[in-house]
Order: sequence, then structure tokens, then C-alpha cells
Amino acid sequence: MKIRDKLFLGFSLYMLLAIIMAFFSYKELRSINTRLISVEVVDDIANSILEIRRHEKNYLLFKNEESLKEIRSYHIDLNKNIDNIKSEIITEIGTATYTMLKNTMSNYELLIDNLSKTFQSEEKLALLTGTTGTRIEHRLSGRELSDFLTLRRHEKNILLYKDQLNYEIFESFSPLNLRNDKEVSEYRTIVRKLFMSYKDEKDLTDNIRLKGRELQSITKNLSKKEREYIDVTLKKAGKFLFYGLITIILLGIIINIKLSRNIAIPIKKLEEITKKISAGDYSDLMEVKGSDEIASLEISFNQMEKKLLETKFSLEHAIQKLHEKQSQLVAAEKLATLGTFAAGVAHEINNPLAIINEKAGLMKDILEMAEDFKYKSKFLDQVDAITESVKRCRNITHRILGFARKTEVSIEVFDINDIINELKGFLEKEVQLKNIQLEMNLSENLPKVRSDRGQLQQIFLNIAKNAIDAVDNGGVVAIFTGTKDPSTVRVAMQDNGHGISDDALKHIFEPFFTTKEKGKGTGLGLSITYGIIKNLGGDIHVESEVNKGTTFVIELPINPEHTKGEIA
Repeated sequence: MKIRDKLFLGFSLYMLLAIIMAFFSYKELRSINTRLISVEVVDDIANSILEIRRHEKNYLLFKNEESLKEIRSYHIDLNKNIDNIKSEIITEIGTATYTMLKNTMSNYELLIDNLSKTFQSEEKLALLTGTTGTRIEHRLSGRELSDFLTLRRHEKNILLYKDQLNYEIFESFSPLNLRNDKEVSEYRTIVRKLFMSYKDEKDLTDNIRLKGRELQSITKNLSKKEREYIDVTLKKAGKFLFYGLITIILLGIIINIKLSRNIAIPIKKLEEITKKISAGDYSDLMEVKGSDEIASLEISFNQMEKKLLETKFSLEHAIQKLHEKQSQLVAAEKLATLGTFAAGVAHEINNPLAIINEKAGLMKDILEMAEDFKYKSKFLDQVDAITESVKRCRNITHRILGFARKTEVSIEVFDINDIINELKGFLEKEVQLKNIQLEMNLSENLPKVRSDRGQLQQIFLNIAKNAIDAVDNGGVVAIFTGTKDPSTVRVAMQDNGHGISDDALKHIFEPFFTTKEKGKGTGLGLSITYGIIKNLGGDIHVESEVNKGTTFVIELPINPEHTKGEIA
């Protein structure tokens, strides 16, 4: 069977079972939806009661008309909602409980109205108490005023605490000098009425809270009944879904096991081999089974893997050859360029330099034989300067010719440390002149190398002089020897001079490139050094940081497999 047919059969079984479950689930959902409408109304009733209770607390606390209006508005909505589901409520909690709910709501509304009237009465009595007390205070004086102020302090406690204790204290305080005062007696009567109003307020408040709790209890019981019915229905639906899910899972396991053997396992194997190939491992091949699309894919993948392996080997070989040819091409191009320059310099500059030197010598001889005159010494100095310049130009051309001229390699066995120690003698004068500290860190038991001693001496001397030029007076130049591995000797020359910028490092071994000041270098030393080391089978690289110093590292094979017959 094709993979498409297998997948179609598996999904068809899933769809059939899903349709059956959807049909029965739809029936249960319709039943639940009908009950949910009732639950929503019950919840609205409960929310209305909660809102009434919330505004009730605000009204008891702040006595504001806005809260009273909200209570009455929610009470109207509550009656409408209860009338809308009267039959459902009677079914769930019975006729007696429904009648009790309606009576409780009516009593609650009546208590709220009475409390509103009580608050209005309290407000008037409190205002009358204040105005009457103030009027009496303005009239009295002396001992009478002092006693009356004490009485007013007890009045304030009644207004603040509204309790029986403060009222009894107010009643018990009756000074003789105020007993016959008619206006004071009227004031005491007003305070007495105010306290009785407070008692009525407390009784009404307690009854309102009691009725509110009764309303909440009834609606809570009604909501509980509705939710119990929905819970029973949901449990029935849950059992159906559970058994349906178990059936789907079992069917899915059977189908998936079957399909995984034909699809998933080969694809997983294909993924594993692909990861190995991406890591460079071409050892595994797909095992071909069957005759479906997966089998065709496995055959194609095996063929692709073989082609990739062949291409990889071909590419690696080509890259290796390319690197070798590129290195040879770069070296040949540099040497050819320098050879052209050397030939031109030798023929075009050396002959004029010889004539200039000859004429300068003649002029000096004439000046020395002539009698003294005013500017004789100055002329002699100028002639000497010409001679020195000619010598400097001749040295430059000789170095160019020496670079371009091919020199035979003389191979012998020697110790690198011996060359470094000889180097110390060559540099002694320059080191002392600049007060430079020359540190020698030579590795003991260094293996001897087979190479060209004279050429290496020239290389080390050139790099060491560059290091001395790079440091200021009192600087440090350090030379290290050691081994990189059992077949390679390493020589490092380090200075703490000005360093070389990253841009300059890219061109450091190019001919005629120099980081020295104008007139202090030709830029040929390092390019010659690079060519010699490469021809001796070694390597050289530079590490440098501006204002911190430079390190040249030279690596030479102890026993080179081959060296070129001549050094360009």
C-alpha cells in the first residue's frame, strides 16, 4: 500500500470517531446551554444583591443620596429578574422559599425607606442641637457657661459614639445653676430625641443587614442548585468524552505504530545520517526496505551521499593544490618585481653615483690644496656630506642587488642558541649606546637544526636591529628560544617599543614597506627575511599592539624534508 493510502485510511478512522463524539457532545451542550441561561439570571440576581449590599454599606457610612438611589434602582432590577425565572426558582427551591424571598425583599426595601427618614430626622436634630447650644453659650457667662460647656462636651461624645454610656453621662450631669433654665431644658430634650433617633438607626441598620444576609443566603442556595444540575450534566459529558478519548488514544496508538514503522523510523534514520554527514561522517548508508516512496528516497539518498563523499575528497585536494600554487605565485611575483627593480637601480643609479663620488673627491682634493679663504671649511663640510650621501645610496643599491641575486643554500647542523649568543656581540655597541636592556631567555637542551647558518644569522640580526630601533632609550629587548613541538624550533624577539598598527601589520612583509621614519629604512629587510624563512621551510608571524610593543616569532623545522637549492 502506498503511503498516501495509509495516511488516508488512518485519518478517515479518526474523522469517523470525531463525528460520533461531536454528535453526542452537541446534545449534552444544548442541555447545558439551557441551564446556563438560568444560571446567568441567578448570577444577575446575586450580583444585584451584592450591589445593593455594597451601596447599603456606603449609605450607612456616608448617608449620601446617590447610594440610596442606587439601592432602589438595583432593587427594581432584582424584582424583574426574579419574575423572569419564577417557574425555575419555584422548581429549584419551592413555593414557600420563593414567597419568603419576595417578602424579605419587600421588608428590606421598607427598612431602607425608614432608615432614610431616620437619617433625615437625625440631621435636623443635630443641626437644631448645634444652633440651640451655640445660642445658649452666647447668653451665659461665668460658672454657668463653664458648666454648660461641660454639658456640650458630653453632647459631642453622644454625636461621636452614639452609645448608651455617653448618653447616661450626659443625663446624669445636671448642675444646680442650670436646672431652672428653660432654654437649657429645651436643649436637653432635643439631645434626648437625637439619641433616641440614633437607637432607632441602630435597630434599623441591624435589621437591614439581617435581611440582606437572608437575601444572599437564598440566592446562594438557588445558584448552588443550578450549578449542581450543570455539574451532574458535565460529569455525564465528561465520562462520555473520557471514554471517547481512550478510544481515540488506543486507535491512535495502533495507527501510529503501524505508520511509524513505514514512515517515521526511516525518516528518523535519515535525519541521524544527515547530521553525521553535516559533521563530516559519511560512513552510514540507509537500509532500503519495501517498494514505496520511502524506499525510493532511501536509494536516492545513498547515491547522493556517495557523490558528496567523492566531491568532498576532490574539493579538499583542489583546495590544497590551490593554496600551494597561490603561495608559490605570491612568492614568485614578489621576487620578480624585486629583480626588475634591482636591475634598473644597478644600471641607472650606480654609474651616476660613481661619477658624483669621483667629482666630490676631486673637489675635496682641490679645496684641501687651495689656500685658506673665508668659506673653505664650509665647502669641505658640504663635500663630505655629498660623499656620505653617495655612500648611503650605494649601500641601498647593494642591498637591493643582494636581495635580487640568487644565493646558494648551505645546509649544516648547528644549535640556534649559538647564533643568538653570537648575535649579542654584534648588538653590544648599539645596546650600550641607547642604554637598552637585552634579555636572553634561551632554552636548555634545545635540539639542533639542519638549516643555513649564515642566512639565519642575517635574519636574526635584522629583526633584532628593528627591535632596537623601535624602543626608546632605556627600553627592553628580549629573545626567547624553545620548541613548538618535537619537530619545530621557535625563536621569539620581543620589544616594548611603539608597536605597529593593525593596518601596517597587513603589509609588514611587503617589499619597500616600512614603518620607520623617512630616511631610516628601505623596507627590504623584512621582505628578505620572509623569503629566506619560507625557502628554509619555516614560518614567521608578528604580534603587535600600539604603545605596548612587538613580538616576531620564527618557527624552523629541526630536520626539514626539503629546502630549495637557492634563496632569492
